[in-house]
Amino acid sequence: MKNETQVFRILLLALLFGVIGCAMLQEVPTIEISASRLTCNQNPEMVDGNLETAGTFRAQGTIKKEFVRSIVKGVSQPLQYQRRVEGSLKTETLIKLDAPTYIAYVEVYPASTIRNLVLDTAIALPSWKTPLEAVEDKRGIDVEGTLPVKFKIGREIHYLQLTANALEDPENVRHNDEDRKMWIPLKGAAIREVKFYGRQ
Repeated sequence: MKNETQVFRILLLALLFGVIGCAMLQEVPTIEISASRLTCNQNPEMVDGNLETAGTFRAQGTIKKEFVRSIVKGVSQPLQYQRRVEGSLKTETLIKLDAPTYIAYVEVYPASTIRNLVLDTAIALPSWKTPLEAVEDKRGIDVEGTLPVKFKIGREIHYLQLTANALEDPENVRHNDEDRKMWIPLKGAAIREVKFYGRQ
């Protein structure tokens, strides 16, 4: 009985290793997609194949800070400090592959802090008729440092849209001391490179 149990265990282990081995053999290795197949009109430096250059998201907005007095039911309330965005906090850029291609994952090489980084994909040029498909991996993360961040895609895509929040630019703050107002311009985050990886 003991020998039968040992034989059964050996057969079970052989079967298990056989299945794992076959799965590993069937797994297709990934290769980096050449930078020559990528275009980004807004930020060509993000896909130029050169980690020494960086593309910056275009920001269009300002943060206004001021004291505001509200009136509730005809009664003046105490001053409250208010912070609001004039323009948009959102920045984005669109990367296009030369043809629809299966992409296993992409790596984003940051050159600055990136707030609320979101990736979306599309087969056709994104519009209201052809909406973007969300990349759920690490959706909305804040990126710190300069190490690459990997995002799993796992589908055929033609376009990749990157969206991030603009950053405050404290070096160019404008003040109105008389009215106790402040305007902080927004600037875009910077990315050295976005690398695409597909099937061999």
